[in-house]
Amino acid sequence: MESQDKIISLANVLYKNRIRLIVLCLVTFVVSAAITLTMPNYYKSETIFYPTSEDLLKPNIIFGETDSDMRFYGTDIELDRLLSMAESPQLFDFLIDEFNLSERYGIEEGSRHWRTRLRNKLQKNFEVRKTRRGAVELSVEDTDPEVAMEMARAAREKISDLATAIIRNAQAEMLEVMQRAVGEKEGMVVDLKDSLRTLREKYGIFSVEAQSEMYSSIITELESKLQRERVRFDRLSANPRISRDTIAFMEANLMGMEQQFRFLTGEATDELTGLQRFNEGVGQFELVKNRFERESNQLTFERIRMKKIIAANEAPYSAVFVVQEALPADRKSRPARSLIVGGAVLGVLLFATVGLLLFHSIDPELAERIKKG
Repeated sequence: MESQDKIISLANVLYKNRIRLIVLCLVTFVVSAAITLTMPNYYKSETIFYPTSEDLLKPNIIFGETDSDMRFYGTDIELDRLLSMAESPQLFDFLIDEFNLSERYGIEEGSRHWRTRLRNKLQKNFEVRKTRRGAVELSVEDTDPEVAMEMARAAREKISDLATAIIRNAQAEMLEVMQRAVGEKEGMVVDLKDSLRTLREKYGIFSVEAQSEMYSSIITELESKLQRERVRFDRLSANPRISRDTIAFMEANLMGMEQQFRFLTGEATDELTGLQRFNEGVGQFELVKNRFERESNQLTFERIRMKKIIAANEAPYSAVFVVQEALPADRKSRPARSLIVGGAVLGVLLFATVGLLLFHSIDPELAERIKKG
């Protein structure tokens, strides 16, 4: 019964002060409405895009040197890279300079912490998030819908450029290393080529296979002919009917053939013959030649690989695949004036009601003194 009396008493308090509450709510409504009317309208422009795969810049995949299929859409790694670029100071500074936001946001350049204040102001109008389908949603708000659209598009392209630059810089570093390696190998090949030329001149080698076959054929033929001439000379020299002049001629011819054979085989001579020079240098020549061919083939492979990396690095590439282009908004995104006004009125009404109830719940004598005071 006592609780009911208290409730009735509180209700009577509110009823007696209904005019005050209504007036207070009306004043709050008018003031909050006037304030919201001074707030500028903001328009939001959104663009949605997916990351593209790094495979589009890998030479071994571009030129079909691997069995793995090419991926066109990026993984979480590429997605995280885009999100990191979207939160980077480079992007914010680009938008600040590109759209002259210091003038647009009313922050004077050169003032205290002006760039930090601009970044914070821009961050309030800029949002990027990962959608549940693995895409990136980027939105920009501005008082001009056309500017919001242009900023959203510029931000997306800048994010793509920053992400692409990371990949291209890595390729450029790898290309620089390869160019140094190719340069060193080119010098090595030149040295080996000079060594081959020196060995050719020193040992009279022009073709190992051809010279080996030639020397073998000449010596075999000369040895066979020499054997026949020796037998013929022995038989004819024992025949008394053969003149001495003929025997002398045959003997001189046989001695010439023997001298030629000894010269070719290197017997009984201190000078290096053609065959001796060939035999002495052919092993070293073959060793240098094999290394020269191996290094030349490797150099050719490295040059082709380097050209492919250059071609891949110069190929057109975008780090984003756009699925929704940013367009100018046809309605404002904020402020929600009705919610602001309604919230203000309800808040003031609630605060005033609680204040009245608390005031009338205290001791009457104290309340009277407060009124008089």
